[in-house]
Amino acid sequence: MKDEKEHSVVPCASLQPASYGERLCSLKPDPVSRVVESLRSSVKYRYLCEATLTRMARWALERHASPKDAAKAAKSKLHQVYGAYMEPGTCERVARGVAALPEEELRVVCRRIMESHASTRERLADLEEIGLALADLVKPQGPVLDLACGLNPFALPWMNLSPELSYYAWDIDARLIGHIDTFLAGIGCPGEAVCRDVLAEPPDVEADVVLLLKALPCLEQQEAGASLRLLRGLSARVVVVSFPSRSLGGRGKGMADHYGAFMQGICGALDIEARILMWPSETFYILQR
Repeated sequence: MKDEKEHSVVPCASLQPASYGERLCSLKPDPVSRVVESLRSSVKYRYLCEATLTRMARWALERHASPKDAAKAAKSKLHQVYGAYMEPGTCERVARGVAALPEEELRVVCRRIMESHASTRERLADLEEIGLALADLVKPQGPVLDLACGLNPFALPWMNLSPELSYYAWDIDARLIGHIDTFLAGIGCPGEAVCRDVLAEPPDVEADVVLLLKALPCLEQQEAGASLRLLRGLSARVVVVSFPSRSLGGRGKGMADHYGAFMQGICGALDIEARILMWPSETFYILQR
């Protein structure tokens, strides 16, 4: 009889500890997650919606094998389509403006807020005329959906919308969207602000009018053909598209012709005509099915 101390145990294979390399591989994030994590660590881009960061990470990894190089490329693209327009401190100024609304006159505060963003700042000189002209031509009869809105919701006091009409604002910046949602609730405007990427999650909200103000150039810089795909998917009665007359650096040579030819191609592909309204800072195209 063998000594009881002398016995052998065959361990179950499923209980065998994984090797160090296997454990490391199982914990190591995939390249997309690594690039998204890098973007999320940036002060400039940490508040952008997850869909945008993931989309940008995949775009960059298609062009760069190294996650480090891909993260650098993704940050450069995000600056081009977002960061260059959102100046440092913008969200803080918006938050202070929204907080001041109960004590200060609505239009005064909204003008001050719109001065914080390059896109809306350019529109301020013509804001009154633009609001009246669009209200007369578009005549919203149902919900308004403002895509890639930036600070455009703060132009609501000039939009001449009926008080009962719902207004929905979409943008990729979660902090900005939070302030806009607070603003809409504070002025009693039906609707809401949503942090959503129109390229990753196309609109599924029923709207009578869709606004795409200075948005299409940024969408095209991210994905060629994105404008046509987005417009084809909209079921709104009217879509209002606009383009800047000058670049952020102040250059305007050839921009009107360039965007005019671009919209001519869009209208031809959609088989619709556009009414054109022009101001020194911006050109509007009203597409009505």
